[in-house]
Amino acid sequence: MMGKYFSIKAMNKIILFSIAIIILNIVVFQASQAVFKLTSDIEEFFTERDNNLYDDVYGGNDNAYSDDAFSVNKTSSYVVLEASTKRVLDGSDKDVKMEMASTTKIMAALVVLENCDLDKEIKIPKEAVGVEGSSIYLQQNQIWTIRDLLYGLMLRSGNDSAVALAIACAGNVEAFVDMMNAKAKELNLVNTHFDNPHGLHSDTHYTSAYDLAVLSACAMQNEEFVKIVSSKSYVAEANETHDKQYFVNKNKMLSSYDGANGIKTGYTTASGRCLVSAAKRDGMQLVCVVLNCYDMWNACANYMDKAFAKYTPVNIARKGDVAADIQIGDKQYSLAFDNSLTVPFKSGDDIECTGYFEINENIQVPVAKGSVVGKILFYNDNRLLFSVNIVNIEEINDAGVLQVLKNLVGNWHASYNDGEVKQIFSVGGSGIEKRCG
Repeated sequence: MMGKYFSIKAMNKIILFSIAIIILNIVVFQASQAVFKLTSDIEEFFTERDNNLYDDVYGGNDNAYSDDAFSVNKTSSYVVLEASTKRVLDGSDKDVKMEMASTTKIMAALVVLENCDLDKEIKIPKEAVGVEGSSIYLQQNQIWTIRDLLYGLMLRSGNDSAVALAIACAGNVEAFVDMMNAKAKELNLVNTHFDNPHGLHSDTHYTSAYDLAVLSACAMQNEEFVKIVSSKSYVAEANETHDKQYFVNKNKMLSSYDGANGIKTGYTTASGRCLVSAAKRDGMQLVCVVLNCYDMWNACANYMDKAFAKYTPVNIARKGDVAADIQIGDKQYSLAFDNSLTVPFKSGDDIECTGYFEINENIQVPVAKGSVVGKILFYNDNRLLFSVNIVNIEEINDAGVLQVLKNLVGNWHASYNDGEVKQIFSVGGSGIEKRCG
């Protein structure tokens, strides 16, 4: 009887001990989960902070944004321009030289697109492995196409991809950077200089909001560039040297902003948060650049919303419209626009531009009628507002006529009120008045 009693008592102790162990395990598990979640939250916070991926979902209204979004640093800047004409619609400190972080890759991508076969396969050099900062984790001797590397460059901001592309395009990074600076000079980006293809800090690596916007507007004329930067994701197929790679675009504007079709984020501790956004609505393509702006998503959305609301795209010239009648000696020559031209206007606009004729250097007489003899460059406030190709309506047999055309200067005046544009384009005092609306 006593043995049975002790046996039951022992069993009760074992049961109670087991229950205690279970309860203790539950408590420890819950505590560990809480610690794990806290650790994960902290890690996520710092990761997003350091990589410019903070979770500030765009709310779609002006109340989500204020000018306080810019840092107190005086070198914060922004600009909004219409892409086809490069007309500045809004901006602040747009010509101040600034660091631009990974938005540098816009120029890198454009240079590659203009000089490389996108389907070409290259072997990853050792210089492109382990590059500081954001990465697509390339390994030496892997085989990648130029196209796949471009998506890795623009969607995931791979610094290693930038180096691999530079070497593939120019033979070495230094030569590629020379190509980037040559392109900047070609585009008349007077406040821009590149030291590398990825945007890591360098004392002489800089641009301005305006220069970066002009560069981006030019890049958006490249269909392949638009295809890349407007992609929300991309798959680089596997081969014998690497697994399938999935690239998700870091640019949240593509999912949060109506009409968004690009372009690139950027961040370093030296540059602050940078964003180049692009959006198209009702046939008007905008580019917005913010440099050193903490709340870059809402800032860009706010500035573009205001520009879309304020400005209207107006067709001011159609292909075949006569731009000017020029009397040279006893003959009259008519010049016509070779393409249609749309310019953004806001109510009350009154624009004065100087038009400079640029005649093709290699053109020779006789010049058959309907030939593109050059273009007219329209400048406002010392900035190129837009340009348009011109054709000659009559055949030109005298080389002296071409020389006269080279020295012509025109004046274009346009005003916009009540949905109607009144414009006059004059050359040498004679003008043609047109009304559009």
